[in-house]
Amino acid sequence: MSKITLITASARKNGNSNQMANWFTEEAKTLGAEVTAFDAVKLNLDGCHFCNACFKNNHVCAFEYGFDPIAEAVMDSEILVFAMPVYFFSMPGQMKNILDHFYSFLVGGKSMGKKTIVAMGTSGQPVDSNVWEGVTAILSKTAGMMGWDYEELTYGVMNNPGAILDTDAEEKVKALAQKLLC
Repeated sequence: MSKITLITASARKNGNSNQMANWFTEEAKTLGAEVTAFDAVKLNLDGCHFCNACFKNNHVCAFEYGFDPIAEAVMDSEILVFAMPVYFFSMPGQMKNILDHFYSFLVGGKSMGKKTIVAMGTSGQPVDSNVWEGVTAILSKTAGMMGWDYEELTYGVMNNPGAILDTDAEEKVKALAQKLLC
C-alpha cells in the first residue's frame, strides 16, 4: 500500500486548493493508498531555528515538537502533497515554516528513499502569469536536493470559493493520483 502525506495551507476551510486536496485524497484512498493529512494553518508551527539540534532529545526539532508527527509521516510516505493557494507569488507562511523544518532531515542524516513531491493549488492570477514561479522554485529544488521527483498541478483566477468546481480540475487531480499510484 502506498503512503501519502498531504499538507494543506489554506486559510479558507472550504477553499479551492482544499477542494483539490479532497479530490486527491478521495482518489488515492479509492486506489488503496493510506493518506495522512495535516493542516499547516491549524498547526501554526514556527519556522526552523537552524540550531542543528535536530533528532536530539527524542524529537525531530528541538523547538517545535509539533513537527514530530509530520516528520514521521513524511519519512514513512512515498508521496508528499503540498496543497495551497499562492499569496503574493509564494506559498503561505505556514507552509513555508513546515518546509523549512525539512532541514532537520539533512542535519539528522536521515535517508529518506525515493519520494515524489506534488505541488497543487490555486491562485488569483492566471497560471501563465508565472504566479507559481516562487512555489515551483522552492519545491522543485527541494525535490532535486533530496533526489525526489516533482509534479505540479495549478489553477489560476480562483478568487472565489467554489470557482474550482467550474473547471476540469477534479478530472486532472484524479488523473494525477492515478498516475502516481498505478
